[in-house]
Amino acid sequence: MKGAVMTGDRGCEVREFPRPEADRGEVVLRIEATGICGSDLHVYRGDRDMKQIGGHEPAGVVVEVGAGVRRLKPGDRVSVHHHHGCGVCEQCARGETVACRVDHQVYGVGRPGSFAQYMSAGEANCIPLPEPLSFADGACMACVGTTAYAALRRIDARAQETLAVFGLGPVGLSAVLVGKAMGLRVIGMDVIDERMNLALVCGADEVVDGRDEDALEQIIAFSRTPGADWVEGVDCLVETSGATAARELMIPAIRRQGRIAIVGVGGEEAVINPSQIHGKACTIVGSVVFPLGWSWDFVRFLLEAGLSFEPMVTHRFGIDDACQALRVADEGRCGKVLIEPHR
Repeated sequence: MKGAVMTGDRGCEVREFPRPEADRGEVVLRIEATGICGSDLHVYRGDRDMKQIGGHEPAGVVVEVGAGVRRLKPGDRVSVHHHHGCGVCEQCARGETVACRVDHQVYGVGRPGSFAQYMSAGEANCIPLPEPLSFADGACMACVGTTAYAALRRIDARAQETLAVFGLGPVGLSAVLVGKAMGLRVIGMDVIDERMNLALVCGADEVVDGRDEDALEQIIAFSRTPGADWVEGVDCLVETSGATAARELMIPAIRRQGRIAIVGVGGEEAVINPSQIHGKACTIVGSVVFPLGWSWDFVRFLLEAGLSFEPMVTHRFGIDDACQALRVADEGRCGKVLIEPHR
């Protein structure tokens, strides 16, 4: 089979690999779609030769099951949660495989990933993908989509509230889609024209150019509704950009007792004054990926809401063009970039 390896300093190679076999408790998937995530781009831009297949947003069909597999069978459609834990520690018991203290591995980093025609995955990590959902939906579920859902869940976002999304890359666009499906009014902010336009396609009520001097004033104006002119800031905010300039606007942009989820990975600058938190009596939550069980909840949410991530997909590539796919995603003037290995 063919698979793509990130070789460091924005290098990439498509190579031939043996097709994986299913070990005990594992299945082999034929990958139908896999997304390129911002986390993949951190690896792509770094100086480390990964020496193995990258990618951690797989969706596909089970073609082989190993010994001890009890739930899955050949032909099942699945998405895969990308953090693999030991299964027996305290954090794994809570579904927080991302924080496993015994044997934490990530597909595409510690284990061969999904930029390939086939991959092996633990049965416990495989989430059912019912027929109404596309393989593109499954790829987005594997990381960015459920990450956005988890951020909104952690700050208890509710219908009729206002939501600001800072950063309109794939996680931010997912927050727009999920937020609208939850019944929120959504305003997005970015500095890339293509992504601001795409946010409107995904249902954002308004967008703000973060380069505007009055960006904060535009967000405050959006938060006001007729008959409630005393509202001075949005109810909820999801920060996905990691940019210092955006983070400096987080607390000023929310109302008193507003809630913020920090999702984006950024610099080390100290941009939050505790007195601001105290003054607004606000809640700030660090939101890192999601517990394994929330993936199952999210499938039900997508089905009940009739939600698809297809509107944010802008590019699709076959496995032979995986390196071009990484270059397009790295440029940032796009929505979600998918690799469809059998395309």
